Amino acid sequence: MEHFLTRISVFSLALVSTMFSCAKFTQELNRALQDKKSYTRHAMQAYRKNPGAFQGDKSVLETWSRSDYIAVAVAEQKRGGNWAEASDKLSFLDPKLRSDATGRPFCVIQQDDYIAVLSIRSEQVPSCSSDLIRGVNIERISSGDMEFSGRTNYWIYLFRLPKRG
Repeated sequence: MEHFLTRISVFSLALVSTMFSCAKFTQELNRALQDKKSYTRHAMQAYRKNPGAFQGDKSVLETWSRSDYIAVAVAEQKRGGNWAEASDKLSFLDPKLRSDATGRPFCVIQQDDYIAVLSIRSEQVPSCSSDLIRGVNIERISSGDMEFSGRTNYWIYLFRLPKRG
């Protein structure tokens, strides 16, 4: 009987130890996923503080930074409806934000639940319209993230608007 109780105690100890290890592993995994998700935002914020510290092509972080400022400024306007407009036509924007680092305007698209800021990279710049994001899976882009469109040559920055109601 004593041998049986010893086995149960060892098994119980192993089980409890495993449970705490799994909980710790889950915590570490969740923290790592959150860090990865916010890494790009941290990179943009660090770039804003010291652009000279970054080596290589800074255009992605600069585009992201300007897109973020544009989306926040548009959201603060509380302009309703679904619309698309070139950033150089938005008089409320700071003049430094009206174009990207190459001098091209962004395409700003507002829908009911998000603002998308597109940085067109192709030689032929299409007219700014909501058609530019047709077929793009907006649901997979987190608010505050910027992704390459995958269809054509432009970056999409997405800012999700708070639910109305």
